[in-house]
Amino acid sequence: MAKWTIRNVNAKIDLMAKEFNISTTFATVLANRNILTKRALQTYITADENLMLDIFTMKDIEKAYDIIINALTQKQKICIYGDYDVDGVTSTVILYKGLKKLGANVVYYIPDREEEGYGLNKEAIDEVLEMGVELILTCDNGIASIDEIKYIKDLGIDIIVLDHHEPRYIELENGQKEDIIPTADAIVNPKQKDCNYSFKALCAGGISYKFIKGLYGYMEIEDNFNEYLVFASIATICDIVDLLDENRIIAKKGLEIINANKQINKGLYEILRLNNLEEKEITESDYGFKIGPCINASGRLESALKAVELFTTEENNTEELAKELIKLNDERKELTLKAFEDIINQVENSSYKDDKILVIYNSNIHESIAGIVAGRIKERYYKPTFVITKSKDGAKGSGRSISVYDMFEEMLKCQHLFTKFGGHKMAAGLSIDEKNIDEFRKMINENCTLTNDDMTEVISIDKALSFFDINFNLVYELKSMQPIGKENSKPLFATKNLFIKDLFFVGKEKKIIQVVLEDDFKNKFKGIIFDGYDKFLSILSEIYNLDEIEKITYGIKKPIDLKLDVVYSIEVNEFNGYKNIQLIIKDFRLS
Repeated sequence: MAKWTIRNVNAKIDLMAKEFNISTTFATVLANRNILTKRALQTYITADENLMLDIFTMKDIEKAYDIIINALTQKQKICIYGDYDVDGVTSTVILYKGLKKLGANVVYYIPDREEEGYGLNKEAIDEVLEMGVELILTCDNGIASIDEIKYIKDLGIDIIVLDHHEPRYIELENGQKEDIIPTADAIVNPKQKDCNYSFKALCAGGISYKFIKGLYGYMEIEDNFNEYLVFASIATICDIVDLLDENRIIAKKGLEIINANKQINKGLYEILRLNNLEEKEITESDYGFKIGPCINASGRLESALKAVELFTTEENNTEELAKELIKLNDERKELTLKAFEDIINQVENSSYKDDKILVIYNSNIHESIAGIVAGRIKERYYKPTFVITKSKDGAKGSGRSISVYDMFEEMLKCQHLFTKFGGHKMAAGLSIDEKNIDEFRKMINENCTLTNDDMTEVISIDKALSFFDINFNLVYELKSMQPIGKENSKPLFATKNLFIKDLFFVGKEKKIIQVVLEDDFKNKFKGIIFDGYDKFLSILSEIYNLDEIEKITYGIKKPIDLKLDVVYSIEVNEFNGYKNIQLIIKDFRLS
């Protein structure tokens, strides 16, 4: 059972509300997201691109620009070396199109997920150099490629790293951590300790967008960057980085641009059209559940080159390419569902079911969906989870974590067991010899300091409300928080001692519950429970006998003497032109 906690941030709520002409409830919600300074509030509320930070405070940025300008002047061949996920694909698209427009002789390379894996590898480097490439520009990878970049430099080739992943480090005797940085000619990554860029949470797409825009400014060339901002917004939402500060501006403005001009990119328009999105407002959910998975599917099941080609081609084959991505995504969905069911069965019948860190090896899982499955298993058991499967050169896996567990830092303690690894606090990837998997499972669990409390899902409530506090003005303030995402979660509220005045079981299986809730002052709101049928029946069983429960579920009897405490978000429900406020109930308990 989830724990309920009310957030309690020390902030001058009344002053915030007055300064920005917002309700104290909305001010509390913003304070709970650590939006406490004047700049943070302005950035959040206005999402003004003029409030974005100066790219020239980022380490090595001018060095990188000078190298690129020299390559342009000398007509050197440039290769953008990307990655096969949404962030890597969109970064490659931004950099390729941005440099191409400057007249660059530019190509791109995306490693094959199964054959090559993540990041730089020597075989790919050799292949790229055979094309006559004299400058390599990585995006969404490179910070951990110590040996590969040394190999490139030993061959006398220039390389610029654009990345957002954590650098590897060594722990010194005094307990301090020292970054291990590759010997690239320039490294643009705000997560380097000696980088003065104050916002550290950009994804590769965001860095690439700012990089290209800054390059044009450095060269004193004016242009329109809206198309690149759209791709950066897709990366920002799909890579699940913090949707605050610059990431919020990128995501919000990108959505505004795509909704104003669905045909800003021919290939992207085909993806929208085939998903029946060309006539509707695009939201962060469409990015995360429709557009992003189509881009990812190419890299998971075939080659991400198809996705890059779709968004960069000048030919008239966009419909054909988009259909291929849609088909691959459908296949990916089927594979994922089957793999999830298989692994649940495997865990339930395993000796490691009660481990605090789940390390699951299943040779039948397609390695491309290991991360998706790990995420779903993590949600099911609320435990950090690694899903590992057989690969060409041993085994590969992906990990997904819970908020209190720094997955990358814990993997560093086991790094001698991996042939390759990388990632960040919440997600990671690894390559490992099969013989080391059991040792990895043992070691990562022995090192684990998670308590049972840490592994109990916590529902963080923004504020306890009375029904008097809820009105349309508040609903529209909360709606302005979109796009919703990591660190900018949908606000949750709680109200105690509510009577159920009416009750309906709806949906195909009659497991969605519609309720009418009333407080002690006769104020009423409709609510809906999408995921709570079994729990609701369990609560009913504490009060009613089986015959009465059956009558309640069939609508013959109303549980008029039942009082609940509820946790909910607030939305406007519109039907036949009529708007009413509706509570989306996240959790509930007997009062």
